[in-house]
Amino acid sequence: MVDFSLTEEQRAVRDTVREFAREEVEPVAREHEESGEWPEEVWEKAIEADLVGLGIPEEFGGAGMGQVEAAIFADEVAYADAGILAAIGTSFGTRMVTEYGTREQKEWILEGVASGDLVGALGNTEPEHGSDAANIETTAERDGDEYVIDGVKTFITHGSIADYVLTMCRTGGEGHGGISAIIVETDREGFEVEREIETMGWNASDTAQLRYDRVRVPAENLVGQENRGFYQLMEFFEEERVGIAAQALGIARRCLDEAKEYVGEREQFGQTIGEFQAVQHTIAEMAVKVENAKRLTYDAAARVDRDEKPTKLASMAKLYASEVAEEVASDAIQLHGGNGYTREYPVERQYRHAKIYQIGEGTSEIQKNIIAGELLD
Repeated sequence: MVDFSLTEEQRAVRDTVREFAREEVEPVAREHEESGEWPEEVWEKAIEADLVGLGIPEEFGGAGMGQVEAAIFADEVAYADAGILAAIGTSFGTRMVTEYGTREQKEWILEGVASGDLVGALGNTEPEHGSDAANIETTAERDGDEYVIDGVKTFITHGSIADYVLTMCRTGGEGHGGISAIIVETDREGFEVEREIETMGWNASDTAQLRYDRVRVPAENLVGQENRGFYQLMEFFEEERVGIAAQALGIARRCLDEAKEYVGEREQFGQTIGEFQAVQHTIAEMAVKVENAKRLTYDAAARVDRDEKPTKLASMAKLYASEVAEEVASDAIQLHGGNGYTREYPVERQYRHAKIYQIGEGTSEIQKNIIAGELLD
C-alpha cells in the first residue's frame, strides 16, 4: 500500500507555500489575470522566500528538493491561482542543465535562476509541430565554433521576458535522433519576439512566439550531446507531467472548496441549495474525483523521487488530473448558477485556467497513447 503521508519537512514546505499563496498570490490574482501583466512583484517575493528553483541543487543556490515538494508547491499555488503559478515558475530548462550541462553552464544557468538574476524559457513547440516534437524544423548549423539557428517557436511561456531560451534545434537528420538542446540568450542579434499570444487563461503568464533569424551562439551553449537533445528532454517528461497533474489538482481542490462554501450559504426555495440531494450528489462526485487525482499525482511524484521512472503512472496522473480539473471546475460553475459565470467568483477564472492542462506537456490523447503503449508492450 502506498503511504501518502508527508514527512515533517514536507509538511513544513506545504505550510510555507500555503501561506505564501494566501498572502501574496490570492490578493492579486484577479488583478493580474485581467490586466495580463506579469506579476514581477510576486516573483520577487517568491525569490525572497526561497521558493524559486526548488529543484535546483543546493550547490548551485537552489533548495535541492524532490518531486513531492515540487508537487506541493504547484498544488498549493495553483489553488490560489494557476496563472500566477505559471508566471513565477522561471526555471524552465534547468533540469536538463542539471543533468547534462557542463560545470560552466550550471554556474551560469542554475545559479542565475535560483538567485533571480535569470528568467528561463524552453523552446520546443513550433507552429507546425506541437505533439509531433520529433519533427521540429528549427535548425542549428555548425559554423566553426558557433551554431547558426533559424526557425520559429510558439506558445513559449516567458518568451518575451526570458533571458535565455533552451531551444530544441535540428542539428542532424530526420526524427528523434537529429535534435539538440542549445541555450540561446535572448539579447543575441537575430532573436526576435515575433508576437505575444493572448490566451484563454493564464493571462498573468507571458506567452509568445519567437523567431530565430541566423542567430549565432557559441558551440559551448550546446547542452549534453549533439543529436541527443530529444532523448535528454524525454528524460524529464515524467517530472513535467507530474508537475502538470499537481497544478490541475490545485485547481480542482479550489473549485471543490468554493462549491462547498457556496452551496452551504446560497438559499433557494427556503433552504440552502446544499440540502438538495442532487447538489449533494454532485459535491460527492467532485470530491471523489479530487481525491483520486490527489492519490495518482502524489504516488507518481513519490515514485519519481525513488528513481522508478513511472512513465505509465505519470501519464495517468496527468491525464486524470487534467480531466478532473476541467470537470470539477465546470461543476463548480454550475452549482454557482449565474454567479459562476461572472468574474466576481474565482471559479470562472479557474475554469479558464483548467483547459490548458489537457493540452500542455502532451495532450490527453497523447497520454492515452503512452498509457496504452505501456500496458500493451
